[in-house]
Amino acid sequence: MKKKFTRHKEREAVDVDITSLLDILTILLVFLLKSYNASDLKLDLQKGLEMADSDARTMTRYAPVVQVNKEAKVFLNNKEIGRMPASGEMPVLTEALKKAKAGIEADNAKKAKNQQTNTELVNLVFDKDMDYAVVQRVMHDSALAGYSQFKFIVKGNY
Repeated sequence: MKKKFTRHKEREAVDVDITSLLDILTILLVFLLKSYNASDLKLDLQKGLEMADSDARTMTRYAPVVQVNKEAKVFLNNKEIGRMPASGEMPVLTEALKKAKAGIEADNAKKAKNQQTNTELVNLVFDKDMDYAVVQRVMHDSALAGYSQFKFIVKGNY
């Protein structure tokens, strides 16, 4: 019997061009970073409320949310509390905000200092066609309830 000697060909190293793969991964990374939202605020808009536009990119934090729609219905944390009166204060809003603040303060007593919610902040959402007098009255009622910082939440255009 004869033995066959066969030569094993050495395999050549194959160069793989991954430039296009890296391009796709870079585009994907940029897309994901642009669409990332670091805000912890979740907002359910009320019916008949069209938000104003904004180009600002600063995020807000959790706080009571006051919404006023086209029909001047006022909502606090998605619960309707009444209709904005034609003039003057809205004591129902002031009292509801005081209760919300007391609840936040009670929750803060149970939390560590660095995890407490700001008790001075209130988030405001108005219909884009809302008269400024209504905005001013809601801010006044919020101030009477002890809130001194206001964040206006608007629709982002980015």
